[in-house]
Amino acid sequence: MAFRPYENLIDGELDNTTSGRVTGWIRFYRKGKEPLKVTLDLEGDFHEDIRGTKIRLTNPEPKDRNESFEREGSYVDGLSEKQAGEAGDITAGLEVNGKYPYTDYPYIEWYSEINGRVVLELDPSQMEIVEDRRAEVAPLSEGEKKEAQIKKDQAMMNFMKDLVNNARESSGKRPIGVIVSGKPEAK
Repeated sequence: MAFRPYENLIDGELDNTTSGRVTGWIRFYRKGKEPLKVTLDLEGDFHEDIRGTKIRLTNPEPKDRNESFEREGSYVDGLSEKQAGEAGDITAGLEVNGKYPYTDYPYIEWYSEINGRVVLELDPSQMEIVEDRRAEVAPLSEGEKKEAQIKKDQAMMNFMKDLVNNARESSGKRPIGVIVSGKPEAK
């Protein structure tokens, strides 16, 4: 299960101009409250389509996801203001050598030490590159691409392991199984 606050997104910036590091901030809409500003400090990199860039995220019509669930409070009430952890799949959905690194639309995923897996799936109009240092970043070798994918896969496996352990602890029973799927389908 993932935290998916994409409807609450107001705006934000994520910076991967320093190799191995993703930093930035994102503001989220909260009905009846001040926006929640979250800072990110993540290990890892964007996918190769935008590695070495700073991106801006926008949402012209933010709303609280809890409204669609007919729930009280804000969907982002449990989201920590400080998001530290590992970058997951972060892409603008741009082709590289005739292939998409992950998917054909903006997809932002990270693994928070506090909140677990957080995912934003956006429309291409909601992301823009505001600083571009891709020319200064050496392309990844095939070995480096595999190593980066192994790190992303390991972050997902750690998340799943924590999910199963938390289910076991809260229920006192061993979970029967966990369903895991692959890449998201193209929109």
